[in-house]
Amino acid sequence: MDDIYDLRSIFLGKDSPVHDLIVSSLEGTPLEESAGSLAFAAGTFAVVNIVFLMLFFSQFAILWIERKAVARMNDRRGATTALRSLWVGENGVTAGEWWNMLPFGAGVPVGAVNRWLNKKFGNRDEKFATVDRVNNRSWMGYSIFPGFFQNVADGMKFLLKEHMVPRRADKLIFEVSPFLIVSSTLLILGIIPLSSGIYATNPDLSILYAIAIFGIAPIGVFFAGWSSNNKYTLIGGIRSAAQLTAYEIPLLLTLLSVAILSGTFNIIDSIHFQHSAGAWNLFLMPLGAALFLLTMIAEVERVPFDMPEAEAELVEGWWTEYGGMRFGMLFM
Repeated sequence: MDDIYDLRSIFLGKDSPVHDLIVSSLEGTPLEESAGSLAFAAGTFAVVNIVFLMLFFSQFAILWIERKAVARMNDRRGATTALRSLWVGENGVTAGEWWNMLPFGAGVPVGAVNRWLNKKFGNRDEKFATVDRVNNRSWMGYSIFPGFFQNVADGMKFLLKEHMVPRRADKLIFEVSPFLIVSSTLLILGIIPLSSGIYATNPDLSILYAIAIFGIAPIGVFFAGWSSNNKYTLIGGIRSAAQLTAYEIPLLLTLLSVAILSGTFNIIDSIHFQHSAGAWNLFLMPLGAALFLLTMIAEVERVPFDMPEAEAELVEGWWTEYGGMRFGMLFM
């Protein structure tokens, strides 16, 4: 399967423009014999950083969606009316009416569900102002990506905040733990392909590599809670490490089932298997897909698997003592 956006063919390979540029630039110099190796190193560096930036900026969309949907759906004051455009409507026109305008009645079922959700969770009859009654914030007068730039502001706020280490904390482990957790995430992102030609690296046993990396995060989480010298963070760290370790078992079973079905431990080859099979693995293994979704929610400690944080009991769980950009990295 070829992709028109084959990033690796541009930066890697003997026929790539980057290889030709570096080889021609080093011709006649003492580094001429090492031109091929230097071109490969430069191309790999460029591909890895481009893929990382693409993944990094894509997180803003996820944060925006979660901020607007998941968080508000757990809060009756906002609920589903926090979503704009196709889910809320504007200027007195509800989203249910918008869906009904689609030709051939294609949007009628969605419109009916939307009206029901709006009636149940929209709080239209409440006296206090709700999301449904208050127009969404715009940026410079434009309503494109409402709330999107709030994520940029939050990031700048974290960067400018002071980082303070608790007085009796184990400073070395306290400082190292966030980077251990974040590095495990980045190592996983490095093997996830954005397309058949856009990926940072492609080890033959990438699924086994991912399984091994999954075991790093619980260690960092436990040490982060323990090193803070706070009984609440310690309890949160123990809870979180136990939960991450426990839910890794069904998560890894779903990964292994995909590997058995596709006959390979390579992620890209597993994706290509779906093309040759004529169906996504979601339809081939629906129970496994549902189990994978549930375990992923548990791994990120979202409702109803948020016991390690338990704001009413443990403040913010194992990361209570972290501030500044370290808290921002752990939060993301």
